[in-house]
Amino acid sequence: MHTRFSLLHGLGWFVLANALLFKLVTAYFWRGLIEPAADASAGAYRLLNTLVHWPLLALILIGLPVGLAIAAWPRRPVPWLAAAAFGGFAACVMAADAVVFSQYRMHLGPYAWGLVAGGAGGETFLVFSKTLPWLLAAGALAIVAAEAALFAACLRFSAGAARRVARPVWMTWAALFAFANVWYAWADAHYRVGITQESGHFPFYRPMTAKRLFRYVGVTDFEAAKGPALPSSANRALIYPGQPLECPAPTRQNVLLIVVDAWRADHLDAVHTPQIARLVPESLRFMNHISGGNVTRFGIFSIFYGLPGSYWFPVLGHQTPPVMMSEVVRQRYDLKILGSSPLVHPEFDRTVFSGISGLRLKTPGDTPYERDRRVTADMVEFLSDPARAKQPFFGFLWLNSVHSYNFPPDYPLPFQPSWDEVNHMALGPDFDPTPYLNRYRNALHFVDSQVGLVIDALRRSGQMDNTLLIVTSDHGEEFNDTGKNYWGHNGNFSPYQLHVPLLVRASGWQAGAQVTYFTSHNDLAPTVVTDALGCSTPSLAYSSGWPLRRTEGRREYLAVVDYDDTGLYEPDRVTLFSPFGGFPVYSHRYDRVAHPPRMDRVRAVTEEMLRFTRKPGAKP
Repeated sequence: MHTRFSLLHGLGWFVLANALLFKLVTAYFWRGLIEPAADASAGAYRLLNTLVHWPLLALILIGLPVGLAIAAWPRRPVPWLAAAAFGGFAACVMAADAVVFSQYRMHLGPYAWGLVAGGAGGETFLVFSKTLPWLLAAGALAIVAAEAALFAACLRFSAGAARRVARPVWMTWAALFAFANVWYAWADAHYRVGITQESGHFPFYRPMTAKRLFRYVGVTDFEAAKGPALPSSANRALIYPGQPLECPAPTRQNVLLIVVDAWRADHLDAVHTPQIARLVPESLRFMNHISGGNVTRFGIFSIFYGLPGSYWFPVLGHQTPPVMMSEVVRQRYDLKILGSSPLVHPEFDRTVFSGISGLRLKTPGDTPYERDRRVTADMVEFLSDPARAKQPFFGFLWLNSVHSYNFPPDYPLPFQPSWDEVNHMALGPDFDPTPYLNRYRNALHFVDSQVGLVIDALRRSGQMDNTLLIVTSDHGEEFNDTGKNYWGHNGNFSPYQLHVPLLVRASGWQAGAQVTYFTSHNDLAPTVVTDALGCSTPSLAYSSGWPLRRTEGRREYLAVVDYDDTGLYEPDRVTLFSPFGGFPVYSHRYDRVAHPPRMDRVRAVTEEMLRFTRKPGAKP
C-alpha cells in the first residue's frame, strides 16, 4: 500500500525519467539539424538549459496534474491511470513537436496551433496516409502502456537508496533553473544574441526577461546595447495606399492570372508542364522571380498587394482590398474569381477580394483534383461566352492539386516510381525523395493539363491578344534539396521554397525572351495597374515593387515572410530577422555563413515593412 508521500517520491523520479525521454526523442528527430552554438558562452547556456528545460516541461505537463490526482485520491488505480494518461499525452506532444520542428523549424506554439485551429493548416502540414491514423493510435496506446510501466518502476526505484538523493537533486535543479533565467535575462538586456538565439531550440520555452529592471539598477545601457529591431506593425494604423490611383488612360485590356499552387521554378519545361510550355515561345519568361512568402497566404498577398507579408494582419483587420482590385472594380471589369481551395482559409475574402459581391467562397468537390476540374470548367465556360468581346474581364484561377499531391485515380502517371500516399511522418534526413518528388510531378502534370484547357479556351475566344496573361505560383516546394531535412514549404527562405515560374504574355511584350534581372511578386500588381489599367501613379505609392519591364532603380533584395520568421532574400544569401536578436546570414542551401549582414538593406527592408503604417497620433 503506497502512501501519498511514497507516491510523490516516485512521481519525482517519474518526472525526471520523462525529462530524459523528451530529450532522447528530440535528439533522435533533430540529429544533425541544430547548428553549433555561436560561441563558448552560448554552448554553456545550451548545456545548462538542457538540464533545466526538459525537467521543467515534464514537471508542468506530468508532475502537476499527476500530483493533484495523488493528493485527491492516492488509492489504486487513480495515480497509475493519471501517470499513464498524462505521461502518454506529454510524450506524444513532445514527439509531434520534434517531428514538426525537424521539417518546418517551428514548435507547436501559437503559430502552429493557430494554423490548425484557423483552418489554414493545409497551407503547411500535409499528411493523407490511410494507414497513418491507425499507426498513430497504436503508437499512442503503446506509449500510454509504457508510461504506466515506467511509473511503477519509478515507485520501486524511489523506495530504495534513491529516496535520500531526491531532495538534493531537485534542489540542485531549482538552483540551476534560477541561474539559467537570470543568465538569459542578463543576455537579453545586453543583446547577447548568441545566447538569446538558443531559446528557439527549446519547445514551449518562455525565458525570463528584465530589461527595465537592469536599466533601472544601472546594470546596462539599454540604448547603447540596442540594435535594429524586428519590424512589427502591431498597434499601428494602416495608411494604404499612400496616395489615390490616377488612371487617365484605361486600356480595357483583359487580365487573366493563373496561379498553380506550390510550383517550383525548375519545373516549367516540356517534360513536367508540356501545355504551359507551349506558352514559352510567345511569352516573356522571368528567370529569377521570387515570391513574397513560402506559404500561400503571403505568396498570394504579395501578388495582389505588391507588399511584404508583414502587412497581412493590418490589412485583414481593416479588410482593405488591394488598389489593383479596387481599380478593376471601378473600371467595371467582369470578374471571374475561381479558387480550388476555399477563399476563407486563408481569409482572402476579407483581404484580396474584400468587398467583391457574389464571390464563391468554396468550390464544390470532395478532392483537390475534382475542385481543380470544376474551376477549370468554369473558367473555360466563362471565356467561351461571346460577352467576353464586349467588356474587359479580370480572371483569377487558383489550382491546388499540386499543393495536395493529388490527381484522378485513372490519370496516367508519367513519372515513376511514384509514392502511393503522402506521409510526412516517414520523411527524414536519409529518406529517398524520388517517389515523393515523382508524385509531385504527376500532380503537376495533371494541373498542367487543366491550364492547357484554359489557354485553349482563351485562344478560341479571340481575346488572346487583348489579354495580359500571367502564369505563376504562390510559392515553391522543397524535397530536402538543402540536405537539412526541409520538406514542402514554410520551412525556410531558400530558392527551393521561394523561386517560382513567371510567364507574361501580352500584346506589345517581347515574345520568347528571358529576363534575368531580379523580380518578385511585389512587381505583379504594379504591372497590372500600369499596363492593363492605364494608371500613372508611381508604383511605390501603393506597393513595394515596380512594373516588371522597368529596369531602372530596381532593388536586388526582398522582404520575405512566413508564419514564424521574417527574412531578407538576396541573390546570393538569406538574412533572417531573428526574434531573439541578431541577423544570422545563410547561403541559399541554408548553410550558416560568417558574413556580416548588409545592414543598409536590413534597415531598408525594415522601413519598407512599416512604410504603409503609422503610430496612433503620428502626423502624416
